[in-house]
Amino acid sequence: MYIGKAIDSVLCQSYINIELLVADDYSTDQTRKIIESYNDQRIKVFHNSENMGYLKTCNMLVTKASGSFLTFLDADDINHPLRFEKLINHFIIFPKLSCIGSNIVRIDPHGNVISHSDFPHLNIEIKTAFENYRIPCHFSSLLIKMDILEKVGMYNEYWNRIGSEDVYWFSHILHYFKTENLPEELYYYRKHSTSVTATHKDPKAFIGHQLIIHLYKRRLKGKEDYIQSGNWKKADACAKYLMAINKTRLSAIGSIVGFIGISIVAPSLFPQFIRKFVSNWRANFKWT
Repeated sequence: MYIGKAIDSVLCQSYINIELLVADDYSTDQTRKIIESYNDQRIKVFHNSENMGYLKTCNMLVTKASGSFLTFLDADDINHPLRFEKLINHFIIFPKLSCIGSNIVRIDPHGNVISHSDFPHLNIEIKTAFENYRIPCHFSSLLIKMDILEKVGMYNEYWNRIGSEDVYWFSHILHYFKTENLPEELYYYRKHSTSVTATHKDPKAFIGHQLIIHLYKRRLKGKEDYIQSGNWKKADACAKYLMAINKTRLSAIGSIVGFIGISIVAPSLFPQFIRKFVSNWRANFKWT
């Protein structure tokens, strides 16, 4: 149980003008007891009457928030004591920014350091990294201005119980607003042996980032983002095309069969993916 350490790392911040919204997502362990043991007026506790999952719970909490800034903290993770102060001071110095993150420290379940991040700092560097399929920040480390939610909304329910909702959300922030990362390590991310993609049954969990970049680049060209428009069937078809492209690393014939199969089901999307499929196929099987 790490929830107590997570809460303590918020209450011990040098910046004290905060509200801490804590959700108990219908837990069956000691989470509720630990949360209710705190007597701090800055804490607001919400107990779900059923398990809503991470995405819906986060969206619910955002509707309850009343501050000018918003950030997240996963129950396993820890804040640096100066995290909020440093991020807010950076907003004061650079008021045109709408989103600020930082480097992070990855720790194991016992709190031992595993590795350190080296994220790009400037907005243009973050965009370039993102467009080249790299992760340019740790999404829970971000502090955003609440008013940008009028433009980008919150987590899209297409990703419910799949994962990657934060990556897709960030792609919209990056599209419309300026963001930076501080070089300091202000967030401690606890890494476990299991992950969403390692245990998930939905294959979209494995290509979520690729799908998000594909749709992000379409938005930059003024084209339809199928998730944003609610055309989720086309988004699913895009995911299947990307899965077929990924299979070029494993099987020459299998990848062709998969690509032809999805092109029959969703022929209108074929032009978006054929060039990448052929390029990957040739690279993996040295076709000349």
